[in-house]
Amino acid sequence: MKSYTVSKDQSTQFLAAIAATLGLVVTSSTSLAEQDSLSESSLIGAQQQEARLLSAFFGLDNNLPFAANRLCWGASGEDGMPVVFSQTLDADTLQPEDFEVTSKSGEAHTPNCVTLRPAQDAGELRTVLLIGEFGDALDNPPLSVKVVGELLSDGSPTINFKGTQVDVTPLAEGPSLVLAEPVPKKQWTQETNSTRCPQGIRQIIRVTWNGGVRRPDRGEAGEAERKLYRVEVQQSDGSLVEVTPIALAELEDRDNNHFLCLDTGDPAVAVSFPEGRLVDPNGDLNPYTAVKVSTSGR
Repeated sequence: MKSYTVSKDQSTQFLAAIAATLGLVVTSSTSLAEQDSLSESSLIGAQQQEARLLSAFFGLDNNLPFAANRLCWGASGEDGMPVVFSQTLDADTLQPEDFEVTSKSGEAHTPNCVTLRPAQDAGELRTVLLIGEFGDALDNPPLSVKVVGELLSDGSPTINFKGTQVDVTPLAEGPSLVLAEPVPKKQWTQETNSTRCPQGIRQIIRVTWNGGVRRPDRGEAGEAERKLYRVEVQQSDGSLVEVTPIALAELEDRDNNHFLCLDTGDPAVAVSFPEGRLVDPNGDLNPYTAVKVSTSGR
């Protein structure tokens, strides 16, 4: 068996590319909850305790770097596709044979390997990166992903994702929000490899993108992106108002999640982000994207 040596620079390149594969808005006079013009594809319903694949994002086409071999031998030059689940997963039940990717030709592909990295903080174990050969973006693109194995959630009651499937977002399309949920207070101070919200905040909303998001200059999201996020909250009298997070956290770990740190206790009901501000690994700009906030974490 051949031996490979991966330099520190290659390792850094690998982590950035893998994370990018996985892995913010314009104010409107009409509230998010009242915008009838939002299509089902741009405003995703709150996810409850159900087995669903929220997205499959064709992030890299034959473009994983050599250093990806540290994660999966032979991964260099392969495809990368993050798949987001409606619930967090039991990692012990995860294996490549759980997935079937069907391309335009009708051919079924099995990943060479799968991983939950880098989104491994508490509450994040729902994004699985598939690595392998899933077709060609131009001539034979991947069209759908199906769970064919006994892949289970880590919650109670246990949910089996076998039989669930979702259409693949093409390589040329930009990233979108697919989930927003409250972060339980017990997770606010848990050990993490990323940044945290400041003290004194009233609630945290975790947002999950279907693919990696960076600024067009490939830098990490920061203060400018914080000011672009809009969170719609419901006041005690039932009225809806938009607020801006006082801080953006869950950064610097190169996954597909952001924490929106809020200084209001009014329950968040929706999150939006404007078009053309972030890019995926392919350099495609995000569309306008909005998502309802799940109530399952309250």
